[in-house]
Amino acid sequence: MEEKKKASAIVNDPKKVFGRSPDQHILNVVKESCQEAFNLPSFNTTLQTIKSHFFDRNYDAVFQNPEHLPVYSARYAPSRALCYYHLFMEHPVLMKTLEGPSTILCIGSGAGSELVGISAAMVHANPAVKVKKAKKVATKTVKDEAEEMAKHDTKDTNGATDDTTATTTLGMETLTVSTESTQNPASPTTASETTPAPAAPETKTKTKKAKVNKHKVTIVMQDYVDWSPILRPMEAVVRSRMLLGPERLQCETEVGNVLDLSDGLLERVAKADLITFMFVLNELFQDKKRTMLLVAKIVAAMPSGAHMLVVDSAGSFSNLKVGERTYMVYMLLDHLKSLEIVYQDDATWYRCPPSLTYPLKLENMRHFVRIYKKL
Repeated sequence: MEEKKKASAIVNDPKKVFGRSPDQHILNVVKESCQEAFNLPSFNTTLQTIKSHFFDRNYDAVFQNPEHLPVYSARYAPSRALCYYHLFMEHPVLMKTLEGPSTILCIGSGAGSELVGISAAMVHANPAVKVKKAKKVATKTVKDEAEEMAKHDTKDTNGATDDTTATTTLGMETLTVSTESTQNPASPTTASETTPAPAAPETKTKTKKAKVNKHKVTIVMQDYVDWSPILRPMEAVVRSRMLLGPERLQCETEVGNVLDLSDGLLERVAKADLITFMFVLNELFQDKKRTMLLVAKIVAAMPSGAHMLVVDSAGSFSNLKVGERTYMVYMLLDHLKSLEIVYQDDATWYRCPPSLTYPLKLENMRHFVRIYKKL
């Protein structure tokens, strides 16, 4: 009964978390996280400066000024968080990642859109079914092994009651030894003499607890400037409003220029189940040579079976000129032999429902989507 309570603690009821509208709940989370930015007297002026730099594709001017970051997050995080939430909800291969255990490495995710959108989708992922199945299998294994050893011992002792009872206990202890990597293998006689009878139930409890913890999802938010003043309060609001405790969600940050191809970044890639490039790849391709090398290195470091999610503008911002020809960014990825295209859409819209409320106008987003699998 206690284990059922622990398992259910990591499962949320979406209706209780979101109420009538998941979309509005997501916007409320972003609004609460960015309230200090909205209170800035210079908010509107700073926002116009950011837009001007974007028009000139001067991304360093946008992000290397710490005063721009909270305003940028308040302006661009909400629509993208909604888009990412629905994107995950629409694709089972992405939702499967949210059941855990898994690690999601989000490149260029400092503004918090990935944190909010993916966390909201996690509310719908239900890992409790797996925990329950694992529990039944474990119980059946203990019972079957005990009965098997009891039958074997009965043949040798002509049905002596005391021996049968001892053999049943030994059957459970033998299973306990085999699942504990820190114990040395011992003969049944030694286990009976040195291990007290209550040890078996205690070990079973530890095993079940480990299975529950295995449903943790780790989101690594990588960016080339330090967004922690924005991400820390946003994470706190996400945990509170979406009921995601540390046993279910772990958040980490990684600061550094991905184009530097640090060993730490490639180690992160090698451990990731999903890598996302969402509205960042076309910015990186301002340096075509280094970004091509980055993509090649990341794909090479990805473990077999891992996935990559690429989302970016479906317009001219994603145009890439190579020689005399112009390509969309995704066309280069599509031709990589070690990546299998799981899903593709060259142009799709996410349109914000008109009933939603937010302090700023919400922007509809026309974007392309690619989901790749490493072969």
